[in-house]
Amino acid sequence: MGTFTDISAPILAGVAGYVHVGMDREIITAQLRTAILTQIYIVSLIFLASIAVAYLLVNKMSQQLTQLSNYAKQVSSGDLTPQVEIPANNEDEIGDLLASIGTMTQNLSSLIGKVQQSGIQMTASTTQIAAAGQQLEATITKQVVSTNQVVATTQQIAATSSELVRTMKEVASVSEQTAVAADNSQAKIRRMETTMGSLTEATVAITTKLGVIHHKAETINSVVSTITKVADQTNLLSLNAAIEAEKAGEYGAGFGVVAREIRRLADQTAVATLEIETMVKEMQSAVATGVMAMDKFNQQVSTSVDDVGKISDQIAQVILQVKTITPRFDLVSQRMEEQAESAQEIRVAIEHLSESSQHTSDSLRDTNSALERLDDAAQGLKSEISVFKVYQ
Repeated sequence: MGTFTDISAPILAGVAGYVHVGMDREIITAQLRTAILTQIYIVSLIFLASIAVAYLLVNKMSQQLTQLSNYAKQVSSGDLTPQVEIPANNEDEIGDLLASIGTMTQNLSSLIGKVQQSGIQMTASTTQIAAAGQQLEATITKQVVSTNQVVATTQQIAATSSELVRTMKEVASVSEQTAVAADNSQAKIRRMETTMGSLTEATVAITTKLGVIHHKAETINSVVSTITKVADQTNLLSLNAAIEAEKAGEYGAGFGVVAREIRRLADQTAVATLEIETMVKEMQSAVATGVMAMDKFNQQVSTSVDDVGKISDQIAQVILQVKTITPRFDLVSQRMEEQAESAQEIRVAIEHLSESSQHTSDSLRDTNSALERLDDAAQGLKSEISVFKVYQ
């Protein structure tokens, strides 16, 4: 008989007793050996399978890590063009990391591409803005010069307007004085016209009186002619008396003396009448000359009166025009004052504009400096990101 092994175990935790079994040890040993060998075989297979799986996993991880390392080196060198190849059904952490890095690289490539494009556009824009700013600065500078010239011109205009206002006031004052003087002159001319009318009447009266004198002189001349005739007859009678006295001899001596005396008186009368006639003729000539002169003077006075009347009418028209113009001068003076004030306001506004233009020019100069710095920064950024290769 072989060797047995007793195996006992309580039934129902010792309530119902014990079970006692006896088994052959060889059988048990054989069974254990078989079981152990089977377990060893299985464990060996599992170990080998684990080693194979681990090898495969390590190889796969090594390939992925190598790919990740190469990809990281390319990215670190600035080359963002390679794409990450992720095998299908790869859901491990390294695959997720590769996918995340690929997505990040694509996003970074897109971002850098946009930054490069933006840098190019910003460089072009800053160049254009700088050029426009320089042109605008030059324009503003010219505008400042122009506004300064306009300020000087407006100052001259304001000064001229002020001077013109004073001149217009003086002209208005002179116009008023001229109107007053014209009124006084018109009154004086009217008095002169009245005086010349009286003078005309006086010359007419003098002419009439000279006519009367001329008529009287003609009457005197007629009387003188009569006296001359009487003197001639008296002289003839004295001659006859002298002849008769000589005939009478000594009886006619006294009569002869009387005859000689009568003849002497007749001669004196003839001489006197001749002188009177000469004087009367001279007086008539003088009176005729005076009448002609008075007629001529009267005509001149009448012409002067007419001229004075015309001048008076013209002065009246001038006075009317001056009185009409005087309010216009006042209105023009008022408008000139308003223009002077407007010119002053324009000058102040243009001075403010000049100051604003100067400030704008300074701001543009600062802006141009900032744009130059921005362009330098853009050029630097462009140079920095030019090392990256991105998807086109």
